[in-house]
Amino acid sequence: MDLDDELRKLFADDRLDVPVRPEADRVIVTGARRVRRRRAGVVFGGGMLSVATMLVAGTAFGVSGDAPQRTPLAAAESSGLTTTTTPPPSSTTTTDAPRTTVVPPPATTEEPTHTTATSTTTTSSSTPTKAKPPANPLAFGPTTVGPLRLGMTVDEAEATGLIQANSEPQNAAGCLGYDWAGHPAAGYHYSLVFSPKYGLVRIGGRTNAETPEGIYDGSSEDDVRAVYPDQSKPHIGHDEWVTPVPGNPSAHYWLTLRNHLVTDIRLELASQDCYQ
Repeated sequence: MDLDDELRKLFADDRLDVPVRPEADRVIVTGARRVRRRRAGVVFGGGMLSVATMLVAGTAFGVSGDAPQRTPLAAAESSGLTTTTTPPPSSTTTTDAPRTTVVPPPATTEEPTHTTATSTTTTSSSTPTKAKPPANPLAFGPTTVGPLRLGMTVDEAEATGLIQANSEPQNAAGCLGYDWAGHPAAGYHYSLVFSPKYGLVRIGGRTNAETPEGIYDGSSEDDVRAVYPDQSKPHIGHDEWVTPVPGNPSAHYWLTLRNHLVTDIRLELASQDCYQ
């Protein structure tokens, strides 16, 4: 008997038979189904974990430079915006978290414009623009200013009610200084001056003064020189112009200039002993 015959005899022995349970097929099928469900659950769970990981990464770092930006909760509340967060449903559908989108300004496609700066030198005129004449001018000259008259006494001038004594009424020459009533000036800054010998020798200090020739506070130096081309006498003040009064040879106009504009007009006696 060869080896093949021995093997056939061995496998044909009844002692090797294994009894089969009646429900064996049902048990095997149920087990196979359980294994398939477990494998499907593992695959599905891994996929969900991957999706969640991608969403978290995209939210934290942004998918690309064009992704909308998040506005912090404090910023949203301060701007009056209300953000409502809805919890995800229990189903397998994934819902993106609510976002507050900040729209960036549109990008311009215009080419940059190159400008060339031009330096402009502005030369200011030596003579500023003169002011307008006074609305209610007070005529200065040729001999009077309102009811005041050159040469009148202190008592006569006080009787008009237009003047009041200065806080330092007497100067070194013994002359008396006065202000306009209701408009006191600093000590020794007189609008009107009285000489014991010549009477009223100066009338000035009025912003609405205007000469018969049309010179007023705010007139330009050029206008002054054109109207009064002659100086009566040199004066130590380089911003003063002393000129004869047309129609009154015994009087002078004493014009004070600042920045080439008239700032004060005085009608004065040509001969007086109160100041130089």
